[in-house]
Amino acid sequence: MKKIILVSLLMGTFAQAQLATSNRAALEGLKDARKQMEANTESKILEKLESARLEDERNRRQQFESLNFSVVNDGSSNSNSNLNSGTL
Repeated sequence: MKKIILVSLLMGTFAQAQLATSNRAALEGLKDARKQMEANTESKILEKLESARLEDERNRRQQFESLNFSVVNDGSSNSNSNLNSGTL
């Protein structure tokens, strides 16, 4: 009877050890999968941020290029007439 109990206890301990090992392996697998998912998420966020930055830059360039920088000098400027008359 004592041998049966001892074998039973040993088998139970062995089963628990196997379960703990498989649980540890499963947890490591989940941890690795979570790390990979976080890395993928970060990459997607960075790609979207870069895309938005490039789009904003394109929009600013288009607005800048659409401005009219021509200056018309019709001779009626105060600074120009002050220079001609000798007073500032």
